Amino acid sequence: MGIELFLLSFFTSGYIASLTGFYELEFYGIFGMAVFMIFLAYLIVRYKAFNIKMLAAQALMIAIVIIIGSQFAFIRNDTNRILTGVTLALSLGFGYMLIKSIKAEVERKEQLQKVSDSLARANDRLRELDNAKSEFISIASHQLRTPLTAIKGFVSLLLEGSYGKLSPKVSDILSKVDTSNTRLVDLVEDLLNLSRIEAGRMEYDFGKVQLTEIIEEIYDTFAVRAKDKKLKLEFEKPKEEIPEVTTDKTKIREVISNLVDNAIKYTPKGNVTIRLAPAGEFVRVSVADTGIGISQEEIPYLFQKFSRGKDSVKINTSSTGLGLHVGKKMMEAMGGRVGVESKGSGTGSTFWVDVPKERRDV
Repeated sequence: MGIELFLLSFFTSGYIASLTGFYELEFYGIFGMAVFMIFLAYLIVRYKAFNIKMLAAQALMIAIVIIIGSQFAFIRNDTNRILTGVTLALSLGFGYMLIKSIKAEVERKEQLQKVSDSLARANDRLRELDNAKSEFISIASHQLRTPLTAIKGFVSLLLEGSYGKLSPKVSDILSKVDTSNTRLVDLVEDLLNLSRIEAGRMEYDFGKVQLTEIIEEIYDTFAVRAKDKKLKLEFEKPKEEIPEVTTDKTKIREVISNLVDNAIKYTPKGNVTIRLAPAGEFVRVSVADTGIGISQEEIPYLFQKFSRGKDSVKINTSSTGLGLHVGKKMMEAMGGRVGVESKGSGTGSTFWVDVPKERRDV
């Protein structure tokens, strides 16, 4: 606007001077410079006028007005003066609209920037709340684990008869207490692992590991439980020798144990088979069952936090939906992979983990 007023005053005074012959009027047009400076300062402060688009539009406007205005120096008749004046006025009008539209664009950008800043602050606040939540879960889980471990120890001593012989009825009740306590211990451990993963505090101890030995240990651990459910638990040992892998022994045992535990939980009858085989740069451990299966719609969400299959709720109501999510995060951190295959509900499923032979940067 300042540019337009300056040019308007400058060329108007020149135009009037050419009509009247009183050329001293041309000097009054220079006073428009003060108006120009005031408006320019306003634009800089209010609209941040030194924007590349603003500068380009102003430069274009100035060039057009100078070209048109310079013609007054060569005009000798009134008709041409009128036509040139009309052209100049139209140029000033279009220039004004152009500058105005750019101002509006600058205002929109400022509004978008304010919204962006506001969202960034909200995101930071949400991150702080999430960290506080993880810290609370970690502290609460630590506080819960100690008494739960003590309960488990004393119940085990009671069941073993360390404090005297128990009646069958009391033994049955204590067995149920022990089972419920074990579920709580597993839940606390899952919550602790989740809080460590989300806070980036999960520690890994990499070393050479023989997966065959780990699976044999897991097989021995779950054999009695599978037998109690009248399930056939099998470990199909590979015909070829499986090389050692570089991973965290404790973590990989935890991940595979969770898969075998789930397979036994969600298999009403039939068998659970553990297989071990090389798979390129990985060694694949798969756990196949003849259980309830998984629908194709549920598979993409199965490894999300607190996700549980629709049919799994009917079989086991105590699951939290954290085991698979935690296991997936652990495998990814160790450079491995985890996945599942199932043809649908009622057809069984196969969960697998790929353990890298050598440590991979992730």
